Amino acid sequence: TNAPHGGYTLGDSALDDPVRRQLKFPTTNRRGSALTRQLTTRITQYREEHAVYNKGMIGFINADDYDTFNGAENVGAQLMRMSIIPPDKPSSFLGDSSSDPEGKATMSENELYDYMTKCIESREPDRLDFMTDFFRPHTVSWTMVKSKTRIVWLQDWFPIKDPIYGIAVDKEKKRVLVVFRGAITRPDWGHALDHALTHTRNPVKGDYEGRTNTVKLHRGFYRYLLRTRKDTKTCKYDEIANKVYEYGSKMIGEDFTVTVNGYSLGGSLSMLFGFYASTDERFTKNGPVKIFTYGAPYMGGHTFGDAFRHQERSRKVQCARFFNNNDVAAHLPVNLKMTKRGSPFMPVGIDVKLYPARGQISCFGNRSPAFRYNKKLPPLKSYLAALKLNCFLNMTWPWKIHSTHALPELQKRLVMAVQVAKNAEDPLLHKTLDE
Repeated sequence: TNAPHGGYTLGDSALDDPVRRQLKFPTTNRRGSALTRQLTTRITQYREEHAVYNKGMIGFINADDYDTFNGAENVGAQLMRMSIIPPDKPSSFLGDSSSDPEGKATMSENELYDYMTKCIESREPDRLDFMTDFFRPHTVSWTMVKSKTRIVWLQDWFPIKDPIYGIAVDKEKKRVLVVFRGAITRPDWGHALDHALTHTRNPVKGDYEGRTNTVKLHRGFYRYLLRTRKDTKTCKYDEIANKVYEYGSKMIGEDFTVTVNGYSLGGSLSMLFGFYASTDERFTKNGPVKIFTYGAPYMGGHTFGDAFRHQERSRKVQCARFFNNNDVAAHLPVNLKMTKRGSPFMPVGIDVKLYPARGQISCFGNRSPAFRYNKKLPPLKSYLAALKLNCFLNMTWPWKIHSTHALPELQKRLVMAVQVAKNAEDPLLHKTLDE
C-alpha cells in the first residue's frame, strides 16, 4: 500500500527485511496466537461487564446468556411494528399533493427509504415532518419525529467505566438537553447500590438558613459523576458542563437554557448534574436549570435538600420527579433509619406520582397524577413522611418489579396522565413547571 503521510509500509516481502528483524516483529503465527488470546480475553470481559450479573451481589442474568445481547438487536424492528400506522394519503410523503389530489398514490419501501435518506443527508430536519403521520400519537417514535431537537454529542467511548450521556440542541426553544442513561453495566449497578451518604463540599455560594459547608450525597452517584481523574485532575461533570456550554454557545448563542433528563440511575445523575449546574453562572443567566427524572432513586440527605431548595427559591433550578406509584426503585435506598432530622435521605423537587391506566372502559376511571413538593419538615414529620414513602409500602408483586420500573410502563402512564389532565379539576395539572 501507499503511505501518503510520508512514511513507508511493510509488505509481504518485508518479513525477511533486516529492519523488521532488528525491530523484533513477531512472526505471523505467534502474532495470530497472541491476538486470538487478547480477543478472547476482551470478549469474555465485555460479556461479563455488560450482563446484569455480579457474583458478590445478584445473579439475575448469567454472563453466558447470549440472549441478553441478541434481544437488543430487535428493539428497532419491534418499535416500528408496534407504532407504524399505514398512512391514509401517501402522496403527502413527498410534500406535493397537487399531482395526486385524491391521495391514491403509493410509495414502495425502497422509494420511502431513498427519500428518507435524502432528507437526512440534506441536513434539513423539517423535511422529515411527513413522518408524523406514520406513528400513533404520543408514542416514542411520534415524539422523536415531531421534536426539533438534534443530537450533537454522545459519550459512550468507555461504557465499562463511565456513565453514558448524550447532548442535544433545540434551536427553536433555545435550550441544550443533557440525557443520562439508566443502569446496564456492572459498574452502573455497583454505583447504584453504593448508597451510603458521603460528605462533600457545598457548591452553593449564597447564604441561606441552615447552610453547612458540606452536603450529604449518595456516595455511588457522587463518585460516578464527580470523582476526580488522576490524569486530567478533572471529573465527568467538568467534561459534560464544558461540552454543554460549547455546543450551546456555538449553535444557539449565549442566551440558551439547560434541561437535564434521566431514567433510573440516569435520573439520579441528572439531578446531581442539574444541582451543580445551578451553581454555574453560564447555565443560569437565562433561566433556571430544569431537571426531569423518571423512576430515579433518592440523591442526598437533608443538607443537600436545604441547598437544593435554596437554589429553587433563587430561581436557579427546577425539578420534576416522575415515577410510578408502585415502582420500588423510585423509593430506594431503604430510608427507615432515624436521624436528628428524620430519615437519612431527603427527596427534592416536585414529585409526580403516576397511576396505572385502567383501560378505556372502567367504572373506577383513571386516577390523575398526584403532586407533592418536598419541603423542609420538622424531624418527626420528616421521618413519618419517609415511612410513608419507603420502598416496602410502595412495592408491586415481585414478578412485576421489572416491568413496573421499565420505560414502556412510564410512557404508558404519562400518555394516560396527559389525557386525564384535559378534564381534571386539579389546577396543578394545567400549569407548567415554571408556574
